[in-house]
Amino acid sequence: MARTRNIWVLPEINGNGEEISQLSLGLLTESRYIAEKVGGTVTALVLGDQTPDYSRVFGQYEVSRAYIFQDPLLQNYSAEVYVESLLPRIQAEKPWLFLMGHTAIGRELAPRLAALLETGVISQCAKIELSQPEHPKFYRPVYGDQLFQEVIFQTDNTMLVTMDPQSLNVAPAARVGKVRALTIEPKLTAESLKTRHLEYLPADFQTVDVADADTVISAGMGAATDELLPLVEELAGLIEGAIGTTRPVVDGGKIPRERMIGQTGKVVSPEFYLALGISGATHHVGGIQDSGKIVAINRDPQAPIFQSSDVGITADLKDVLPVLIERIKRARDNGEIL
Repeated sequence: MARTRNIWVLPEINGNGEEISQLSLGLLTESRYIAEKVGGTVTALVLGDQTPDYSRVFGQYEVSRAYIFQDPLLQNYSAEVYVESLLPRIQAEKPWLFLMGHTAIGRELAPRLAALLETGVISQCAKIELSQPEHPKFYRPVYGDQLFQEVIFQTDNTMLVTMDPQSLNVAPAARVGKVRALTIEPKLTAESLKTRHLEYLPADFQTVDVADADTVISAGMGAATDELLPLVEELAGLIEGAIGTTRPVVDGGKIPRERMIGQTGKVVSPEFYLALGISGATHHVGGIQDSGKIVAINRDPQAPIFQSSDVGITADLKDVLPVLIERIKRARDNGEIL
C-alpha cells in the first residue's frame, strides 16, 4: 500500500499571538505547493504555553490539521523541550516530510530530531523537485552559492528539511479551508529544560531580516559606490532602517546576498521603503509591491522605479544624501523628531 504523504511544517509562531512572520507564511506556502503536487496533506505545528487560534491563517494556506503543543515550559523556545514534545508524535505518525526554516531554530532543531529518528536532514534547501514524488530531489547551494548540490534521501523514515528563507514565496490559497486543531499536552518536567531563558533583546535594525523590517533603505548601483555607501549606512542608522539592495550590487560584492530584494531575493513589506539609485527592474519591483510608502531617488527621470513609487525625486544622490543626513541630525538635536 502506498504511503500517505503527510507534510508537517513548523512555522516559527507560538502562543503569544504576535503577527506571523513572512518566513512562516513562506513555509506554509511551500507546504501547500508540495501537498498539491504529491496528493498529500499539511499539518502545522505550534508550540507554546497558551492555545492561540491561528485557524484562519492556516486555512488560507490549506493546512488541514494543526497540532497545538501546550505546556508552561514551551513559553520560550528551547531545543530540549521542543524535541521532547515533537519526537513521540513524529515516531507515532511518521510524516513523509517535515519542513522548517533554515534559521537559528531550524539549524538547531533539525539535526537533533534527525539523530533521534535515525534519518537525514537537508539543510538550507533552496528547491524541491517533485516530478517523481517517490524520489523527491532536494537542491541546496554550495561553493558560495555558485552551484547547487542535488540530494536524494535513501530512507523510508521522515525526511527533515530546513528551507532557505530566500527561496520562499508567500501566496495564500484562493479560498479559506477548514482546519482541524488538536491540543497536545506533552507533560514536560523541569528536568527537561537544560537552558534557561533570561530575556528578549530588541532586534538590531542593522542586522534584522529585511523581510521583517518596518523601514528599509535599499541601495542600487547608483548608491552602492565607495563614496555613497557610507552615507547610505549613516542614513539607515539615523532612521533605524534595514539596508536592502538589488542583484547587480550583490553580484558586485558590495552588499551580502541575504539583503537582496526582488523576485529572486526577499519579498518585503515595510511601512517605509526608500529606493536609492535603483532603476526599478521588474524583478526588483515585484519584491516591494506590498510596501506601505515607497520613496525613490534617482537622477534618471525616466527610471521605471518612479512608476511604482508614492514619491519620486529626480536628483543626484551626491547632492541629496549629505543634506538629508544633516537635516535629520538637526531635527533630532532640536527635538523635532525622537
